[in-house]
Amino acid sequence: MLRQQQGIIYSFSHMLLHDQGGGLADNRPDFLAARREWKTRPLWGIGLTPTVNLLAGYLHDGRARTLEEAILWHGGEAEAAKENFRTMAKGEWDALIEFLKSL
Repeated sequence: MLRQQQGIIYSFSHMLLHDQGGGLADNRPDFLAARREWKTRPLWGIGLTPTVNLLAGYLHDGRARTLEEAILWHGGEAEAAKENFRTMAKGEWDALIEFLKSL
């Protein structure tokens, strides 16, 4: 969470390193991050991605074309969360994506 003079901005991230699995690995160490680790990026503003750049993708390298695809690329420490998303009822799935787009 970041604080501003007028209030609080919720970044929806704790910006820690996490093993995201082999599917997202770039096999390059980067300072303290190992080859399969990524710092969780803030999600605030993610809903503006298509507005800012119609060709922009999601994830650290833009390889995911949609938020759903970005979630489904995750593995490693995020495998359980990915599976929870994958097996959600359609209405819950849609509600989560709409929430992300509202950030």
